[in-house]
Amino acid sequence: MPISHALIMGAGPAGLAAALSIAKLPPSGSTPPIRVTVLELRPDVATLGGAINLTPLAMRYLDRLGAGSRLRPRGAPVAAGIDMVSLRTGALRGTLWKGVDALRVRRHDLAMSLLEEVRVPENSARIDLRYGVKVVGIQEEGDPSADGAVVLSLENGEEIRGDILIGCDGLHSVARTKYVDPERKEVYSGKASAYGYAKVDEPGNAGITRSDGQPCVIDSTIVGGRYGSLLATFFTQEKKDVYLAAVMNMKNEYEGDTARDGWKAKGEDKVKVREDISGRFRSGKLPGLAELVESVDDWTMFPVYQLPPDGRWSKGRVILIGDAAHAVSSESALRLKFFIRHMLTLSVQMPPQGESTGVAIEDGVLLARVLQRHMAREIPQLFDDYEKVRRKPIDKLYKESVWRWNSSSKDDAGWLGGIVSDWMLSAVLSFMDFNKSDYFVNDVEQLQLPS
Repeated sequence: MPISHALIMGAGPAGLAAALSIAKLPPSGSTPPIRVTVLELRPDVATLGGAINLTPLAMRYLDRLGAGSRLRPRGAPVAAGIDMVSLRTGALRGTLWKGVDALRVRRHDLAMSLLEEVRVPENSARIDLRYGVKVVGIQEEGDPSADGAVVLSLENGEEIRGDILIGCDGLHSVARTKYVDPERKEVYSGKASAYGYAKVDEPGNAGITRSDGQPCVIDSTIVGGRYGSLLATFFTQEKKDVYLAAVMNMKNEYEGDTARDGWKAKGEDKVKVREDISGRFRSGKLPGLAELVESVDDWTMFPVYQLPPDGRWSKGRVILIGDAAHAVSSESALRLKFFIRHMLTLSVQMPPQGESTGVAIEDGVLLARVLQRHMAREIPQLFDDYEKVRRKPIDKLYKESVWRWNSSSKDDAGWLGGIVSDWMLSAVLSFMDFNKSDYFVNDVEQLQLPS
């Protein structure tokens, strides 16, 4: 039976990108376009999430969806690349992604750009977006290969029916835990990502100088030292604020929705976080860095969870994409060989960059392309087609990102480790720059689908 109505749980970047991708599919013959209903638990667009890095491939998808032109004026191009700077020497160790079409932008602005595109009349005619909706039950009627439906029970007693359900509701997915794979639980990593914003006195000048006299932060910079790394980046075209992010070991396991979604440090915790981060980067040869860190008034903490490998992505009429399915943390690591990835881990303990958002957007784009064949293939076959194309690269990426995450964020790399990483990273980045044209070529809209 053809698909006429798709339900989506989650109105983050993954859910909105999937909704737009499906809504923009051309009609098949006399069959009307697929109608989409998006359900979001939060009452409005989430404001937490920090500044993410969108790769050239992610921007390519957003441009096609119509959100790219809305987003670019809100973000800061990373045309100069991501500079790697040594805290110990104050020297530039190398640059990653120089000259590529990447964009640093707040996650909230990405969601708003997608939302604005959803509300364009020709899209809103096909997409019903509802906030403040809590799904308490998921069940199916009939056979996924024949007549039937997926039925969502809402907290207010309402029921919503559709032909398929796409779970885009993140790492703590209700679609996964209540239906597709209840046994696959997220695991706290023992680490948290801390981020905050600092005002600058002069637009484009973060007040930090390298040993060669050049500004330390041109677009995006990762400062590496023996006690970890600090991301410092502009994230708007005006360059009036700097986004700072680091990783902290926090061994207590956090429970509850508030902890999972992140929280702002207050009182003694705020002082402790500021002292912890500034203490790691106070000594070194980058004047102005410690002062910039200490000027951050509010630090937001995000406990980092991971999903066990493998697991189910679909069951019956329900499929998971994005963090609900795989929760990978880095896009660019996929193409590195073992030696290179090992050297990079030794060379820089990198805070989360947010490239997983691009992976989630890509999931939605690919799934929509698969669903375009819904007149000729049954739902289980469509979901199987998606997995055949997506599972292998995601599995590689998942293993890579988890390995790199667990190998990094050490409390102290040691005096010798800091020295070794300084001379090693330049060679690693040279290799990566040599291969940069190969990083983002796997456009999922060009991949061959199973016959």
